[in-house]
Order: sequence, then structure tokens, then C-alpha cells
Amino acid sequence: MNAYFVSALEFGGGLLLILGLGSRLIALPLVIDMIVAYITADREALFSIFSNPDKFSAAAPFTFLIASLIVLIFGPGKASVDAFLTGRLGRSQVQRTFDGGSPVAVQN
Repeated sequence: MNAYFVSALEFGGGLLLILGLGSRLIALPLVIDMIVAYITADREALFSIFSNPDKFSAAAPFTFLIASLIVLIFGPGKASVDAFLTGRLGRSQVQRTFDGGSPVAVQN
């Protein structure tokens, strides 16, 4: 059951990352997945992060972990489905007042 979930997460999550659809939502489970991959499959590389960083960066999950972290932190970018949908559907902006009031919808 766990292998089916992880394989579906990696395949489906990879497709969503390529498209840029729900990127930040899917990047977090992928980061957790890659950390678990380090713990279970490359424990020696994980423990050598400070003593031998080359071994850590040469491990298989490293590239996918860094890519998922970059998308999680910076977002998918302008050439993504998320950016297209935000530009297309984001015509009305929601602004919060600074005095603690409720959100106010502003029509453009």
C-alpha cells in the first residue's frame, strides 16, 4: 500500500510540477517523500552531510529534494498553469484592511 501511494505521489506530483499546476501544494509532500527516501535508502549519505557533503549531494534523492524545495519556496514561476489561472481568474483582488477588518473585494 505504501509503495503504491509513494509511486502515485512521485508520478502524479512530477507531472503537476512539470505543468506548474498546484505546485506549492504538491511540493510539500514531495519534499517529505525525499527526506524519507534519504532516511530509509541513503542513511549513510544523510549522516555524512557535514563530514562529506559530496556524498550527500551525490545521493539519488538530492536532485529531487532540491527541486521540490525550490518550487515550494519560490513558486512555479510565470510559465506555469498556476500563473495563467491567476492572471485569468485573478481579476478581482482581495485586500485585507490593516485595522483587522474583514476582507474587502475590489473590482477592477
